[in-house]
Parts: sequence; C-alpha cells; structure tokens
Amino acid sequence: MRLCNTVHVGGSMDNDEPDDRIIREQEFKRSSGVDIGEIGVPESKEIEKVGEVDQALGEFYDPFSDSQKSSAGAVDQEGVVEKPPDRDLVSGLSMDGEKKISWILMVSMIVLYSAISIQVGRTFENQALLGAAILIFLALVGFGLGEIWIPRERMVLLGVTWVIISMKVLYGLAIELRHWGIIEDDLTLGLLLLFLVSLNIYIAYRHNQDAIAAQSTLVLLAIGSTAGTEFGEGGVAAMILLSTILLHGIAINRKSGNLASLGIASSNLWIGMHAVTSRFEIGPLEVLPIKGPLLLFLLLMAVTALNAFMATRFAREENWFSKAFETVGLGKPGLWGVSISLGMIGASLAVASNREDISYALGMVTFLGGAFGGSYLVVRGVSSLRVARPLIFAGLFLTIVLLGGDSIQGLLGVTKYQFFTVIGSATTVFMIIRDQDSVSDRVLWLGSVVILGILVILVPSESVSSGGDGGAALLSMLTILHLGTAYLAVRRRSSSLSGVTVLLPWAWIIVEKSMEEVIRTVMLARDVTDSSGIIDLSPGNLSVYLAIASILLFSVNMRLGESGVNLASGFLGITEISASIRDSGILNLWSIGLWLPMLTILFMAQFGGFTASSIVFLYALLSGLHVMSLNLGLRKGGASSIVWVLSLTCLVIQWRHGLDQSMAFILCISVTSILYFAEDEIFGLGLGVMSIPVLVIISGIDPANSLDSP
Repeated sequence: MRLCNTVHVGGSMDNDEPDDRIIREQEFKRSSGVDIGEIGVPESKEIEKVGEVDQALGEFYDPFSDSQKSSAGAVDQEGVVEKPPDRDLVSGLSMDGEKKISWILMVSMIVLYSAISIQVGRTFENQALLGAAILIFLALVGFGLGEIWIPRERMVLLGVTWVIISMKVLYGLAIELRHWGIIEDDLTLGLLLLFLVSLNIYIAYRHNQDAIAAQSTLVLLAIGSTAGTEFGEGGVAAMILLSTILLHGIAINRKSGNLASLGIASSNLWIGMHAVTSRFEIGPLEVLPIKGPLLLFLLLMAVTALNAFMATRFAREENWFSKAFETVGLGKPGLWGVSISLGMIGASLAVASNREDISYALGMVTFLGGAFGGSYLVVRGVSSLRVARPLIFAGLFLTIVLLGGDSIQGLLGVTKYQFFTVIGSATTVFMIIRDQDSVSDRVLWLGSVVILGILVILVPSESVSSGGDGGAALLSMLTILHLGTAYLAVRRRSSSLSGVTVLLPWAWIIVEKSMEEVIRTVMLARDVTDSSGIIDLSPGNLSVYLAIASILLFSVNMRLGESGVNLASGFLGITEISASIRDSGILNLWSIGLWLPMLTILFMAQFGGFTASSIVFLYALLSGLHVMSLNLGLRKGGASSIVWVLSLTCLVIQWRHGLDQSMAFILCISVTSILYFAEDEIFGLGLGVMSIPVLVIISGIDPANSLDSP
C-alpha cells in the first residue's frame, strides 16, 4: 500500500508541470547547508570616510581624487557600475537642451537687433532725427514686450531678452547721436551713457532680473574705459575703480551671486585689457592703455581687495558660471573658485605685460596671493579678523612705501617693488602656514601648479652665452617649490600633493619644450629667423634639478607610493577603461615615477638638453633608485615593468645618441640586481633584454644625434 502510494505520488508529480519539479529541486538545493547570513549576528558595517567638500572651490574634476566604491558612477574591478549616477554627461546635455536653446536664441536676437540698430545709424546718417525716432520706437516696443512677458513665468526669458535689446538700442543711439553731431563733445556723451546705465539699473530692479543688471555692469566698465578721452589714464583708473565699487554695491544690495561673480571676473579682465592693449577707438570714443607702473599696480591691488571681499561674502551663492560648468559635465565649482579663476585670467594679463621687471611682476603676484589666500581662509572657517589683521597692516605699510618713491632704495639698497615682494610674501606665507589645517589638499596642489606656471613665465632664463644664468634662478625657485610640496605630501599623507611632486618636475619640461617647438615651427614657416626659446636651460643646471626631483620622487614614494591617479573618473562612458588602466598599476606613483622621467630624458635629449655625461648620470640615478626600491620591497608592482622601461630607454639612447659602453653597463647591472631578488618567471626576460645593448653595438650603427661632451 505504501509502495502504491509512493508510485502514485511520483506519478502525480510527473503529471505536474515541469516548472514545478525544477522549482522544487532548486529550493532543495538552496536549503542545503547553513547560511551564516541568516543567523542573527549583526553585520559589521565598514565606515567609509567621505571626502570633505571644499566650499570655496566646490566640486569639479580632480585627477588625484580617490574614487570610492560607493560613489555614483564608480566602476569596480569587474567592470560593473553598482551605483549609476543620477545624470551623466549625455543625459545632462539632453535635459538642459531646452534651456541652452533658449539662451542661444536670446543671444542671437540681441546680436540681430544690434545689427539692425547699427544699420539704421548708417542709413539715416543724413536724417538724424528720423533715425533717432526709429531707434526710440524700437526700444519702446521692446520695453512694452518686457512689461507684458516678464510677469508670466513661461515667458520670462523672452521678456528679459527684449528689455536687454531695448537698452542695447538706446546705448547705440547715444553713440550715434555723437557720431551724427547732435551731441558735440565726449563729456556730454559720457553723462548721457551714465544716465542710461541708471535707467538700466532701475529697470533691473523693477523686473527683479540679474540678467538686465548684468548689462548695466558691463556698460559701466566700458564707460570707465573711455574716460581717458577727457581725463587721461588717471581718469580711466578712477572710473574703473568707481565702476567696480558700484557693481559690487548692486550685487550686495540685490544679494545676487550672479552679479558678484560677474563683477569679480569682469573687473580684473578690464584691467588686464588696459594693461596689454594699445590705444584704440570704439566709435567716437578712445580707449587708452594704463602705462603708469605705479597707477596700474595700485589699481589692481585695490580692485583685488574688493574682489576678495566679494568672493568671501558670496562664496556659497548660486551663480551663472558654476551652472555653466555643471551643464557641460565639468562638476559644479563654487562661486569663490570659478570667479577668482576667471578674475585671475585678467590679472595674469597685467602681470605678463610687465614681465620685463621681475620685481614688479612678482609684487603683483604677491598681493594677488595674499588677498585671495586670505579670502579662501575666511571661507574655510578661519576668523575674518584673524586673517584681515596682518593683511591690512602689511598692505597699508607697503602702500606707504610705494607712494614714498625711491626712498626705500636709498635706505636698504632695494627697489620699492622688491621690498613689497619680500614683505608681502612673508606675510602671506606666515598666514597660510599658521592656518594650514584649514587649507585643503586640492588648493595646495592647484596652487603649486599655478605658482610653477607663474615662475616659468616671469623668471628670466637666458643662456650663459647670452649673459644669462642658464636658468639657475628659475630652477632654484622650482626646487624650493618641489621641496615644499614633498614636505606637505608626507606630513599630510596627501596623494594629490605626492602626485604633483612626482609629476610636475618632469611634465612641465615636456609641455614647455613642446610649446617652444610649435612656436618655432610657426615662425620658421613665416620666414622669421629669430625663434629663440621661451626659456634656455643649461644641461648642467637641468641635470642637477632633475636629480633632486628624482630623489624627491623616491622619498615621497617611500611613504605614499600606493596612491593612484584616475584620469577619467568623471565620465561614465570611459571609466571602465580608466579602471582597467588603474588596476594595471601603470598610473600609480611608482610607475609614473619611472616611465615619465625616462620619457622626459629622451624628449629633452632629442633637442640637446643634456650632455653625454648628464644623460648617463640621470639614467643611472633613476635606474638605481627604482631597482633599490624594488629589492627593498618598497615599490608596488612587478619587476617586469622596470625591466621593460629600462631596456627600451637604453635602446633609444644607444640608437639615437650612442654611449654604448656606459648604457650597456648600467642596464646589465640593473637587470642583474633585479634577477637576483626577483622570481624565476622573469629570468628569461632579463637575459633577453641584456642582449639588446650588445646587438646594437654589433650592428655598428652610427648615432643620429650625438651629444656634446662636458
């Protein structure tokens, strides 16, 4: 009976749907064994350290940032995106496409109606009253459309566009009245333009629109630029300073981050424009350059102080520039970071235009660093009084020194700008070091890159044959910079600072030499024979500089050699490639510290940057440091990569520059040391590469670019 029942049950199961049998089998298999996860043991949750967001700089792409597994868009080693981002680059562009099209249409309409107003001015040159009536009518139509559409939520942008067009027509009408002769002097024209700016500001307040107010800010700066027609370059400086104060006053009154960032960026750009341009005309108005050194210096210093205050006050406010960066997928920088960066472009123009006087240019860099550095510390939470006290005292004292003429030179034997640079730099460095815990690593590494660029541009480096120092002063300053970043990297255990310490000494040389060759090629194509380089470094000075950089590379990597560099963490479409490259170890600091210096040596040797002894010395030093780090267990990564890089570098040097015996000796010693401590699996590779120098020697090929002897 039991057997029958068993058979019957089995038959009934066979008659069931096949899916039921499969499900039961899977349930039986899952039930076997003990699942520890089902036992009531609390899971240990790993506490992830969330990177602190720098409120001053905001969020933007950082190649030295550590990608967290929990971050949006992060790719694990298996190529899986566990947490996709809310919006990647493509979806962001698609979602914001309508807004961008609206802005493009707005700009197109403004350009179109500006062209119409210009054409009216030319057509009715002999009928001034008729032309003026047409332009006034066009402006009134635009104001009327603005009154109708701005109150409607879906029509705001179109209404604002028409108001901006109307004001643009009125500004053009004022200039045409001067051209037609109805306004007989430039002073009356300036007063009329100031009245229109006041009208522009009133309309901006009436409609509560920053875009309309922004138009008035730019026109006000333009009026200041043309004040030289009546009052000379002193009048230009005074009007630019007054315009900047008015712009920032409007921003404070309206509590507008948009106007604050625009004022910071545009004011410095305006000063930079007056520093680098020559005299030119805008219609009947004449724009004068600011040639007086002291006047330009004091103007930029005063405007920089105002801009630093505004950047501090509105650091956390929304603004157009940050939204523009976010729209194109480059992160969302803070108002402080984006406005100061744009403002520094204009300030750099003023600095570069006076690079012949190194103390004058460095004096400008000093007060820019002091003002914006103090502003940054306040944004980061340091007491404003603690920051302002040394800056105000030093600034007032140094301003008195500047106004005192050359009296300081008679007392101390240095120029007033040299004295300004020394005292100002000491004050800034003291302030930064005192509150260095409030400074983020991102600011430090970005600052080191900026300082390096400024020094390369400003510090003269001519060849010894031309009476220069062969770049000794420049390389000495850069060495001090690299020593500082290396110290901070070890002290703060910062991967970003260690990255710039490893990368910067070698990367900037390649960039500078590449730019120099591009410029030389263009000049030769135009039959210009004077194609001297931007900088001229003697082989001896360059070798000492790179030798110190190699030692710093080894020292930093001893402590922080596990750090990696992710060059594509912000783009979901290619982060799988980035993760693969990073997992391979080619972009960790030890690997970069080998192939990048070797690439730099080969690159510079091609253009005569080394002598025979200096290139052998650097190759031996780098080989010895990396082989020693591998044998001591300090280096992360396999031995095969070192063998390949050393052998390929040796092959290129032998093939291009000769030096067979020296290079063969160094390569054999290095590879032998590696094989002595390494695993047996690379023994064949080592024996193979050691035969490369011998084969080159046997081939008897003459070097294509022999290097000079010391």
